[in-house]
Amino acid sequence: NSMSVEEKVGQLLIIGFGGTRVTPHIKFWVKNRHVGGVALFSRNIVDLEQTARFTRELNALTDTDIPLFVALDQEGGNVVRVKDGAMVLPGNMALGATRSPRLAYVAGQGLAVDLTKLGFNMNLAPVLDVNSNPKNPVIGVRSYGEKPELVAEMGAWYVRGQQEMGVVAVAKHFPGHGDTQSDSHFSMPTIDADLTRLEAVELLPFKEAMAAGLDAVMTAHIALPRVAESTQVPATLSKRLLTDILRKRMGFEGIVMTDGLEMQGIVEQYGSGRAAVLAILAGADMPMILWTPKKKEEVFQALLAAVTNGEIPMARLEESVRRILKAKAKRGLFERQLLPIDEILREGSHNPIHDQVAESIAREAVTLVRNHGDVLPLRSVRYRKVAVLAPPGAFADVMAQEPNVQVLTVPYIPSRERRKSDVAEAIELARGADLLVMAVVNRYHVEMLKSISKSLPYLPVAMVSLASPYYLTSVPDVDAYVCTYSYLESAQAAAAHALLGHTPMLGKLPVTIPGLYPFGHRQTEPKEAPAVAASVR
Repeated sequence: NSMSVEEKVGQLLIIGFGGTRVTPHIKFWVKNRHVGGVALFSRNIVDLEQTARFTRELNALTDTDIPLFVALDQEGGNVVRVKDGAMVLPGNMALGATRSPRLAYVAGQGLAVDLTKLGFNMNLAPVLDVNSNPKNPVIGVRSYGEKPELVAEMGAWYVRGQQEMGVVAVAKHFPGHGDTQSDSHFSMPTIDADLTRLEAVELLPFKEAMAAGLDAVMTAHIALPRVAESTQVPATLSKRLLTDILRKRMGFEGIVMTDGLEMQGIVEQYGSGRAAVLAILAGADMPMILWTPKKKEEVFQALLAAVTNGEIPMARLEESVRRILKAKAKRGLFERQLLPIDEILREGSHNPIHDQVAESIAREAVTLVRNHGDVLPLRSVRYRKVAVLAPPGAFADVMAQEPNVQVLTVPYIPSRERRKSDVAEAIELARGADLLVMAVVNRYHVEMLKSISKSLPYLPVAMVSLASPYYLTSVPDVDAYVCTYSYLESAQAAAAHALLGHTPMLGKLPVTIPGLYPFGHRQTEPKEAPAVAASVR
């Protein structure tokens, strides 16, 4: 009741900005515009000390005011903003491969403890999209898997763990981005599903997370022509989806945050300011504007004008502000005292117990999908020479320690010229080898493997995917196939130790590999290595 209209409008906004310290621009938006939250990205983060100082400077701007949400995307896997001072999880699909709700729960807890220490109180995670479309370009390994029941179970336990430790969970991307074939950063994808299908697949994980006490959801800029008001209205702006389905049918009382309102899926049709107004009218609470000062100003002025002229009724504005304040109170932001910088630096950047959790996830996720001829594991009695190609990292480092293994490292993003030269070098390295092992992170590596295999057609090949499990469809004739669903160091190390027979491969496919292997598939390892070399078959 004590807030001005400008302060109420400001609370609706969660914004991003450049720089690694508080600037006059940031101070203006926090102190003068009273924004509800800020989101930090890799551009804002350097190391443990800088991050901790920055978040404390941000929080200090609201010492006598309403506290800020200080948010980031720390999903794990491909989307990690903080690498120094916070737990780095292998990623959601790796968790899905473990089938362990226990690991999902302790992952949420451990990460929240680290984020709180650093000064964050909101994580734009978990991803609750069901990756039912193998051609999805933007979700993939960010999802727990293709079955709604698996995504629901893992996501709900992760939410419990994260929120119990005081960090707001923001489940995304409502109502589900998993069955799309385009990226909403560049265009508006479409899902041709009716409400019955949505409730059975896409909405189930959100429903379970809500039952676990979920604080917030993030909307998707996707069209659902069989559910929304029209074929061109994205979920972010659909009253049927945000009010009729999410609020009324599903009973969600938490915060509804939009995905970034500078993404082309929104901007090209509505513009950021108008989209923010329409999102509030549809049932959203917090428009997110992350990149340009001009867009932030456009959104603030559009919302203020819509409230002033009555398009957004005062009751509707206050409904959203109340949800935001309740979430801040629920997670203790009004009373939270951040640890002194000296204490954080004394504790160091890594919590050994949290590192063990990440390593356990990585280890239990490793999935042996195929093992023709029992070419794995690489017990030294079987092989005189093994040629290994891998990007720089733990996989290459561990393999290089083996006496019968020769390693060629290839860049993560090799140029055309580098690919050509590395393929030629790999062919020479692999001549006379008993087995070729290649760790792949992207399509560049997959194409390199195809070229090498074509030149050495009789050489057994083991492919290790440190990313998408679907890569096997591009090289369907490899003798062995192993998935980690992640290229982070813990996943790379786990893959290497598994290939060398140091640890068992216990993971199960969290997705179907079309035409090859079903959801849940796992090839069991041979109990003993054959006495003859793999090349003599």
